[in-house]
Amino acid sequence: MNVRKPLKLANTMDIADTLAILKEAIAYYKTRQVEQTKREEIWSKRDVLILALNNEKEVLLTYFEQRFAERRASLEQFYNLLHKSVDSGNEIQLKTALTGILGIIQENPLSDFAEFRKNMANPNYKLEL
Repeated sequence: MNVRKPLKLANTMDIADTLAILKEAIAYYKTRQVEQTKREEIWSKRDVLILALNNEKEVLLTYFEQRFAERRASLEQFYNLLHKSVDSGNEIQLKTALTGILGIIQENPLSDFAEFRKNMANPNYKLEL
């Protein structure tokens, strides 16, 4: 019986198995690298979105602070006028103060917000503070 023939067959199978294992390992590392790259892209996009959201949050907070500060200042002036008109009995000033107060209260503070957001989406728009 020829002993070399089974040994030769065994070596050929070992080489084939080793080659298959090596090919699978290479495929695994390629896939792993591709998936790692995808994860890094996702993390980068996430970081950019978080930064954009934080920037938008700051702009919105500034907008609301200014918008309501304007309303507050106007209301304070009209209430001062109201108190003076009541003390002096001046009906024209009283009517002006009440009309102004009602006008501010009835106005929706977010009425120009849609335009503000549209302007903020325009890269050439400059916000004046």
